[in-house]
Amino acid sequence: MSFDAQLLALVFASKKKAPKNKQKRRTKKAYKNWWEKLKGDELKSLCRAANLPVSGTNATLCDRLCQGELSAPYSYEYAPERFSMARFDYEFGSMRGYGSDPDNDHCGHCAPPPAQQGSKKSSGYSNDDLKKMCKEKGLQVSGKRFDLVLRLLQNESGVGGAPKRVATDEIGNPKKRAKSMKLPNVEKIEERVYKKFFPPDEVTLKWSNNKHKYHGKDCINWSTNLLDKEVFDKELFERGEERAAWGVINAVLYRLTEGDKERRDEYYAEQTSRGGMIFALGGTYVEFNRCHWDIKQDFLPRIIKGIEATSSKDVVDELSGDLLYGFHRQLRGYMSEESVASFTDALNEYIPRKDGSLVEPEKQYRMVTGEELQAMSNSRI
Repeated sequence: MSFDAQLLALVFASKKKAPKNKQKRRTKKAYKNWWEKLKGDELKSLCRAANLPVSGTNATLCDRLCQGELSAPYSYEYAPERFSMARFDYEFGSMRGYGSDPDNDHCGHCAPPPAQQGSKKSSGYSNDDLKKMCKEKGLQVSGKRFDLVLRLLQNESGVGGAPKRVATDEIGNPKKRAKSMKLPNVEKIEERVYKKFFPPDEVTLKWSNNKHKYHGKDCINWSTNLLDKEVFDKELFERGEERAAWGVINAVLYRLTEGDKERRDEYYAEQTSRGGMIFALGGTYVEFNRCHWDIKQDFLPRIIKGIEATSSKDVVDELSGDLLYGFHRQLRGYMSEESVASFTDALNEYIPRKDGSLVEPEKQYRMVTGEELQAMSNSRI
């Protein structure tokens, strides 16, 4: 090899980049059943409760629990049935007369492939199902999924320890937990409402598209439960604590009406100081697009109940009159007049304003004649 060829080879070799050490992507472990998610001590506790041997490796214990008479029904978590093209082809073939008969199996298989694989199946139990089963058998419903399954197995087998049961009275009926009648802390509730309605960007950036879509619906349902727990279950109106009751209601109405006003004001002040163009800041209002039904059926009846439970009209107007009217205007931008008719009637009856009815008469539209159009144009000249 000549000197020039050796020099060119050295130049090209120096230009080649060293290969980067690519980090291997961590893949999630595929679990065949729910038992594989548990630790060794937990598996042994479940085996004892199911009256099964506790010796062997974790894989051996999982196999025993899957095949055990008492433990087999709890082997899988619940997940809704997913669409499977192979299952669709099989069922469609069965409808046309083949697919289920081995002699006429044009699809090449007699049984549909499983639509779900892993630790979750549509035939499994969800945590809510397990809690319901525990409640029916008088067992405690607190704790993780492992605790619920352990109590159910201990209750069925009678071995592996005594399951934790609900406290009962003299007759044997489960004792009801005494309701907390403590007055709500309005300041803390305002903080909770703000965090629920407008979480920080670090949280929302991790949301799925569906989570963003139905955030407004989630906020309305959460607010309904909040009013039930902090206002009506504590009987604040019956106890004469109207100011505390309306403090909780106003905390919700303010965010539904004004949104994240603090963030908007901060943004506008910053843009004004820079002297640049000011654009509308998105994400600072709760969208009512996908929660019409929840507002009409659940949330508005609570607000109307609070209005009717207040001692006098003047008290309602003083404590929450402006917010109620502002919330009504906000709703009219998203919902029809019929959807908020009961709310409108309650406002007109209990806190009427000087300008009369809240509902504006519908405008009548008609075709403009040529003479009227000419007169309008002449008047502008």
